[in-house]
Amino acid sequence: MKVPSTTPQDCKVVSVEGDQLTTTSSDGSKHCFTIAKDAKVTCNGQMSKSEDLKAGVQVRVTPCKDDKTLARTIESGKNINAMAGKV
Repeated sequence: MKVPSTTPQDCKVVSVEGDQLTTTSSDGSKHCFTIAKDAKVTCNGQMSKSEDLKAGVQVRVTPCKDDKTLARTIESGKNINAMAGKV
């Protein structure tokens, strides 16, 4: 598994189990994130919950600057699907 970078990443949800988010990127590599307790999760710009993320959903994950395995924001929705078509 690759270590995620600190820049926002467009990827696809593999699974969400508790505070653990596993994604896959366009090159097929898997990334594991811990969802921050105060993470901002949105769907189509509306507040959402990490539990609402299902396998196969396109997301944009922004890690914390000081811990690139900690997801600070997770965005999903139509705007992500259009931009993440390669994933």
